[in-house]
Amino acid sequence: MTAPASMLLILACALGAPPALAGGAPEEPAPAPSPAVAEGPRFGESVDVEDELPPVPPSNLTSMKMPASPQSTPASVSVVSEALIRSQDGRLLGDALKNASGVNVGTGFGVFDFFVIRGFDSLGSGLVLVDGAPEPESTFYPLYNVRQVEVLKGPAAFLYGGNPLAGAVQLVRKQPVGRSFADLSASYGRFGTAEGTLDAGAARADGRLAFRLNGLYRRSDGYRDAKRSRQAGINPALGWRPDPKTRLTLNAEYVRSEFQPDSGTPILGTLPADVPRTRSFQSPFDSSDQDLWRLRLDAERRFSDRFTLRDKLYLTDLDWRSDGTLILGVFPNPAGRLEVARALPLLDDRQRIAGNQLEALLSFSTGPARHEALLGLELSRHTDRFDLRPALLPGIDLFAPVETAREPLFVFEPARQRGDARSRIVAPYLVDRISFGEKVRLFLGGRLDVLEYADPANHASRDDTQFSPMAGLVVSPAPDLSLHLSAGAAFAPPSTLVVGDRAPEKSRQLELGAKKTFLSGKGFLSLALYHLEKDHVAVPDSSGVTRRLGDQRSNGVEAELQSELRPGWTAFAAYAFNDAELTRFAQRVVDPFNTEMFHVEDLSGNTLAFAPRHLLSLWTVKEFRGGLGVAAGARYVSRQFAAESNEVAIDGYATVDAMVSYRRKGLRASLNFKNLTDTEYFTRGFGSSSVLPADPFAVYARLELRLGSHGSP
Repeated sequence: MTAPASMLLILACALGAPPALAGGAPEEPAPAPSPAVAEGPRFGESVDVEDELPPVPPSNLTSMKMPASPQSTPASVSVVSEALIRSQDGRLLGDALKNASGVNVGTGFGVFDFFVIRGFDSLGSGLVLVDGAPEPESTFYPLYNVRQVEVLKGPAAFLYGGNPLAGAVQLVRKQPVGRSFADLSASYGRFGTAEGTLDAGAARADGRLAFRLNGLYRRSDGYRDAKRSRQAGINPALGWRPDPKTRLTLNAEYVRSEFQPDSGTPILGTLPADVPRTRSFQSPFDSSDQDLWRLRLDAERRFSDRFTLRDKLYLTDLDWRSDGTLILGVFPNPAGRLEVARALPLLDDRQRIAGNQLEALLSFSTGPARHEALLGLELSRHTDRFDLRPALLPGIDLFAPVETAREPLFVFEPARQRGDARSRIVAPYLVDRISFGEKVRLFLGGRLDVLEYADPANHASRDDTQFSPMAGLVVSPAPDLSLHLSAGAAFAPPSTLVVGDRAPEKSRQLELGAKKTFLSGKGFLSLALYHLEKDHVAVPDSSGVTRRLGDQRSNGVEAELQSELRPGWTAFAAYAFNDAELTRFAQRVVDPFNTEMFHVEDLSGNTLAFAPRHLLSLWTVKEFRGGLGVAAGARYVSRQFAAESNEVAIDGYATVDAMVSYRRKGLRASLNFKNLTDTEYFTRGFGSSSVLPADPFAVYARLELRLGSHGSP
C-alpha cells in the first residue's frame, strides 16, 4: 500500500531534472549556520557532517524533521555526537544516552536497551527511530554506524504517531559521501571483550555515485557467570545524485545479536542477597537470539529554494527467540534452607514494521511572517506475532546452588500467551515554523492517526482516531539568547494483551526553557522546566486482564552545558532533577494459583520505578598539539526504586571513567578506563525479586587506522 507513492517520487527524481541541471557538477554541502543566526530555507541540503567534538551541539532533525539549531528549537533536544561516543568507548545506545540530561539507563534482562526519559520508561512511553523510521521494541542498538544520537524529550506524537509519550530517541546513521576513505578499528579488554569495526567509502570522481559500508563484530565473556555475548552487523548504503537537486539513497542493514539473559541477584527481604556478584541463578537453557533487518529507500527532489519533495520507504523485521530465567523470589524450603524460585518464559516473537513517509517542505511568506512548513503523510503496517510459554523450573539453593533442571521442561499451559497483532495506520501531519523577524518564532504542529487494529489470536479488534498537537514559541531578546515555551500531547494504543475497551494511554507536557551561547559561539547552555502527565496507564497481568490502571506525573528541571574552554579542550555536563509520582494508581494482584482470587493495592503517592531524583553526568576532553589526548568524567545516579510498590530501593552511586589516547597522522591508539574506582552498584531492578549488578573496573584498548580522505567535508 506504500510502494506506489515511493515509486512515483523516485521516477520524478530520476527523470524530472532539466537537461541543463543533469550535466552540472554536484554542489558542495553548505556549512551549518551559527545558532545565533536565523535559519533560511535549506531543505535541499540535509548536510551529513561527521566532525570532531563540537563546542555547540549540531543541528538536529528529530524535533522538526528539518534541520534545526538547538537555540531555535522550542523543546529540549540532547544531541550526542559520534566523537563524544568514541571518546567514551560507547558501544550500545545506552552508552550514548548517559550524556543526555534526564535520561536514566539500564538494560532489559541484559538482552535489550532500556532507558527512562523524565521518569517514564522506554517500553511504555518511548519510541526509538533509525533515520526517521520507527523501530521494534526490545533490541540492542549498536553504535558502529551511528554519527549522532538525538533525544527529543516530551510528547513526540505530533510527528511520529503513537508511543512517544515521554520522548523519542533517534539514531542518525552514517550516509554515503562523495569521497573515498577507510576507517578500521580493533579493541580488546577485560572479560575477553573483543571488537572490530569497519567504516569505508568509495565514490566516483564527480561525487554523483557513492557507496559506504559499515561493519561490526563483537564478542565478550561477560562479567557475570555464563554471560557470553556476540553481536555482528553489516550496513551497506548506496547514494546517487543524478543532478545537484536530486538524491537517492538505498540503505540496508543486518544485525545478529546473541546474549545470555540475566535476572541478576535475588532480593532477600528488601536487600540484595549476600552472594558473589558474579553468581548467576539462570538455567542452562537460557538464550536470546535476534535477527534484525532494516531497509530504507530515500528519495529527495529540490524543485526550488522554496519547495522540496522527499519520500522514505522503510521496512524493519525483528525475529527474536528468547528463553530467559526469571527469579520469582527467595523462600525457605522443607529442609530449612533458602531457595530461589524460578520460571523460564519461552518466547518466540516476530515483529515487522513497513511504511512510507511522503513529505513536502515549503517556504513562503504571509505578510511579515516567513513560513517553513513540513506537510507529510505516513502509511504504515505493524505486525507482532508472538508465543510466550511459561515453563516451571526447580528451585536452586541461594548460598550453595546446584543446578537440577533437566529437559523436558514442564510448560504451564494455562498461563500461555499468544498474540497476532496487526495494525494499519494512515497519518497526515503538519509542522509550521513561523518567523516574525529575527526575534520571534512560532511553531505549530499536529498529526492525525487513523488506526485499524486486529488480533485474531485474542479475538480483539479496535479502531481509533487520535490527534496529537504541539505548539511552541521561541523569543530571542538577544542573538545569543533564546527563551521558549511549548506544550504538546501524545498517545499510545493499549497493549496487545489488554482485553475489553480501554482508552489509549495519553500524555501532556508543558515546558519552559532558556538557551544561551557564549564564548563567541563556543559555549552552549540550556535550561528547561517541565510538567509531564500520563493518564490511563494500563498493563495486563498474567491472567490477561488489566492489572494496573491510573495516572502518573513528573515535574523536573534539566540543564546541559557544552563548551570549548580553550582550543582543544572541551567540556560537557548534564544535570536533571525529577520528581515523579503515581498520582492515581491501583494495582490488581492476582493469585498465581487461582486467577479468580485477587486483591487491589493502592499505590497512589508512590514514586515511579527507575526515576531517580538526581542525575548528573560530566565529561571533559583535552587534545594536546603533540597528538596526546586525555579525558575524564563522572556520573551520579541517586536512589531509585525497582518497582511501583517502592518496596525495594536501589542505592545511589557515582562512577568515574577516564581515557588516554595518542594520535599520529592516520593512526590513533587509546585506553578507556571504565568504573575507575571499582564502585559496586546495581543498574536495574526487576520488581521485588532481583537486581542486576553492574560491571566492575575494566580497561579496554583500541587501535584505529584511518586511510584516505574521511567523510567529513
